[in-house]
Amino acid sequence: MISVLTKLRRHDGMRRLGKSLEKWSKSGLYRLLSVYPRSPRRASPLALDGVQRVLLVRPNFRLGNAVMGARLVESIGHERPGIEVDYLGTDTTEQLFRGMGISRYHAYSRTMSLRPWRFMSMILALRKEHYDLAIQVGEGSLTSWLLTQLSGAKKTLGQSGKLQNTYDWLLEGKTRHAYELASAIAHPLGLKCESLPWMLISEQEHERAANLIDRSSNEGVIGVFVGGHLDKRLPLEFWQTLIHRLDELGDNYLIMIGPEEEQYREELERYCGPSGQVLPLMPIREFAAVLNTEKSRKFSPRGIADRVIFRPTADEVAEILLASPLVQSPSARAEHMLDRKMSFRRF
Repeated sequence: MISVLTKLRRHDGMRRLGKSLEKWSKSGLYRLLSVYPRSPRRASPLALDGVQRVLLVRPNFRLGNAVMGARLVESIGHERPGIEVDYLGTDTTEQLFRGMGISRYHAYSRTMSLRPWRFMSMILALRKEHYDLAIQVGEGSLTSWLLTQLSGAKKTLGQSGKLQNTYDWLLEGKTRHAYELASAIAHPLGLKCESLPWMLISEQEHERAANLIDRSSNEGVIGVFVGGHLDKRLPLEFWQTLIHRLDELGDNYLIMIGPEEEQYREELERYCGPSGQVLPLMPIREFAAVLNTEKSRKFSPRGIADRVIFRPTADEVAEILLASPLVQSPSARAEHMLDRKMSFRRF
């Protein structure tokens, strides 16, 4: 029964239906709450005065969104170590947050819509924590807004917009790039946070990541991340063709899979050749240690050697990889990584 429910909730058609229902629900809720009498206030560093326990709310099932939430966890932990941070995420991303310094992780599941008693149990558990502050780490999510409101926190923070009458707010409008979200929340609170999904990894985390890799990566290795959401996801056949092309070229490569792509693992492991390896799902920090349309561009990489391509063939991807200065020149690769480390330390 559980496997059937899992297949249903991961089916693209069911996800699109969920998106449509959410859009319809949002429209009605916005009209209802437009007459809410509360006057919101813009958040400032004073919002953290006296706060001992904070709940970050980001119930999203994608790896990229988990990275954005993780940046804010790190920022609070580094800048305000006296504040205890809990996180409300999803069941599929829970293991990604191991080692992040979170006191308690609350896991939201899609199956809760079919098992409302589990949803109510989670809400009761949240309210028993008596949070001083709950922060909605997202833009326009009806689910995250609802969970923030039901958390029972003394104060709530969110984004300026249609629901701003229901909480104090942090952001003026939408961010220009997805990776700016964490810093856009942190800066009004007086916290330092870089606008990049960049983490400083400990030697122990580097060692654990190295132990996962069958061959040495000192000479360079190509990372292939199988991901994408709904219509942005490339088909399995594309990744199989790309793997075959990389095997022909003889380059070492690592295949990484996010929590929503676990269904492809067995097939990719079977297809992977002698030059490649499929890595297990791992915490975000260890994941980072291994890697060291207009709307789509919002989520595009911004490094000097990054390339954005739309609907590419496997051969086009392989050619771009081979032409990259970071593959052709070890000195360019070392300089590129040094530049990013120096950029991080300036903050």
